[in-house]
Amino acid sequence: MLIRSIVQSTIQPVVRSVVDRLRISGAAPALPAPTTVNFTSAQVSPGFSGSISTTKNAARIYARGALTLWSGFISGTEAKLTAPSDFGDNAGSMEVAINGGAFSAAPNVASVYTLFTGLPHATRFVEVRWVAAMANAPYIASSGNVLAVTGQPPALQTFVGKIEPGADSALGLYSGAIIANAANYTPPLAAPKGQTYGSSINSVKIKGAFTKLAVTLNGTRRVGVSKNGGPAAYYSATDEGSFPPRALVIPCDGSTSTYNIWDDGNYKDTGGTFCVSADSAFLDIGTRRRLDQYGDSITFGSGPGATSSDTETMRVAAALGFVGSTNGISGQTVGGGKTMLDNVLPLRTVTSSDVAILALGGNNASDGIDSTEQADYGLCIDKLLAKGYGKVLCRGILPNALAQSLVDAANVILKSVMDAKANPKLVWIDPTTWTGFTTQDGTHPDAAGYVTIAGYAIPAYTTALGL
Repeated sequence: MLIRSIVQSTIQPVVRSVVDRLRISGAAPALPAPTTVNFTSAQVSPGFSGSISTTKNAARIYARGALTLWSGFISGTEAKLTAPSDFGDNAGSMEVAINGGAFSAAPNVASVYTLFTGLPHATRFVEVRWVAAMANAPYIASSGNVLAVTGQPPALQTFVGKIEPGADSALGLYSGAIIANAANYTPPLAAPKGQTYGSSINSVKIKGAFTKLAVTLNGTRRVGVSKNGGPAAYYSATDEGSFPPRALVIPCDGSTSTYNIWDDGNYKDTGGTFCVSADSAFLDIGTRRRLDQYGDSITFGSGPGATSSDTETMRVAAALGFVGSTNGISGQTVGGGKTMLDNVLPLRTVTSSDVAILALGGNNASDGIDSTEQADYGLCIDKLLAKGYGKVLCRGILPNALAQSLVDAANVILKSVMDAKANPKLVWIDPTTWTGFTTQDGTHPDAAGYVTIAGYAIPAYTTALGL
């Protein structure tokens, strides 16, 4: 007590005096003199997301043009990255963005690229990428100093962990379809959005006490986030015509929570990047299971005022403890669904804990679902069962005020096809009462309409799956 009394009587008045003088003068504490720190490859490389190779050349970490992003927080007044390429020194080959702003070419001299210079000391979120013309040529050294930062004082912070295409572990589950990467490059690539694979939503589930997430993607810069299965929040950035990679920073409150994060589909024709990075350690997510929907334009999210990221599947999956994804094509018939499944199913990892939703038939309802279409619907069911889904939910066609009698008749036939298989893994989802969802054309839900549909689907699927 005596020691604490002495400290309080001698130190505290001095501190108060200094603080009072600063308050009166309005002056901030002076920054230290600038210094420069060289950060090593081991410190810098965790900032990479997307396609990289550490095996093509053991002395180098290779990036890929338009498929690899580096991001992190750099504190300082200047930052320079040493990043040669197999093509030699190339002007305009690297682009940089600061705090989510527009990308611009990073000036370089002898393969040393200036990320920023001449700015006041501050902490900035920095994104670095390489233009498509650089292909598989750019790299940083796999050891030694690669990033020089001048600051007061200089600092570097990268994200702690990441979940990318193909992930399936206790720390994170990825549900999108994936395609092969170039030789020696990892991870696999997110399948493109389009007529082959459909909406091809990329989606992950993670858990932790995060204050920030960074989502790297080649999509339309729109990301949906559900915390602990709750309502979706959306984040977006300005689109760029060729959809090269960039990151969206998602704020979190630091509580230990489970997050489902999904995008709007990857638009890069040759496969793209999807990665969720976090600023603290990942925790065990517990149950790992997928909810994958296959369908037509309603599954795609093509209604006016809606996008693929608005479809109900991802928010329903989050609410039920799954990670969701969709593959839907506008105008898809049940015959076309067979082809889509043949394209998509080989690109997915499926277990008996996973659930498929078959949402086809709307584009066949006008002819009453003839015998050929019935056979096609049966084959779609067979393909999902053969893939290994533990349950297949055959969802009837949604109510349509413009053609309700046709819809009712088609649903009777589709259900009879399912019933004839007498398979306990099959469950019919009757959407007859799923009314009142908003559309702008009488058929396709808008963004608010999908929220209404999710409200119907959550209890219906809960019952069907015995959750």
